[in-house]
Amino acid sequence: MIDRGPGPSAATYQDQAGRSPTELRWKQLTATMAARYISPAMAMMAALFVATVLSAATSASAGAPPKVSIRGLTFAGTGCSWGDSTYAISNDYQTVTFIFGGMVATTDSGLAGRRKFCQLSFYLDYPNGWSLTLGQVTGRGYASIGKGSKGVYETQFYFSGQTGTPTVRRTIYGKQEGNFEFTDKFLTFVYSQCNSAPNLNIKSVVRAEGKKAAVGLDSSDTKFQLKFACIWKKC
Repeated sequence: MIDRGPGPSAATYQDQAGRSPTELRWKQLTATMAARYISPAMAMMAALFVATVLSAATSASAGAPPKVSIRGLTFAGTGCSWGDSTYAISNDYQTVTFIFGGMVATTDSGLAGRRKFCQLSFYLDYPNGWSLTLGQVTGRGYASIGKGSKGVYETQFYFSGQTGTPTVRRTIYGKQEGNFEFTDKFLTFVYSQCNSAPNLNIKSVVRAEGKKAAVGLDSSDTKFQLKFACIWKKC
């Protein structure tokens, strides 16, 4: 089951070879991990993981700065690479979206394959008189978890030079097979310092634990996606 939320039930049909949906999905997941990148063909088969970081309610009076830009971006990890990654910032400066592939964890691919992560660091530029934070994280994806095993998703953020690392974590327990969706709020709000455009650092991790587990994006998605909606306040 999924903690803090009901999980989907598995279908009971089999294909012509007598394989259950669980067996078919498992083969898709492990095939994805055999590649070093997500090709267009494999993306149609891959079960990947989608996480969307959204704000809690934003004060209408606060709005957002008149202009926000990303001066630079670095990211590294076993779940992301420059070859298949991109980002975009919305016109109202409320949302920054990162899209990249490779965020699949499975127990069938050795110790390294059990844990995938991506560390993002981006450098914001906006006028003085504003500070920001992130509010909550919503994730949807696909899990194939055997009895006694589990899959874990975790994300955290911090501002360079400041204390505090808000973190959310979600655990999916086996036996579980199917799509999932969850929403978790960061329990603490850490705002950037006033009049100091920050370096915002975000780390996301997926882990597969036990004898048989795989956690990743839903097969209808072709890339791992993180969408960050900022909560702005005047200071």
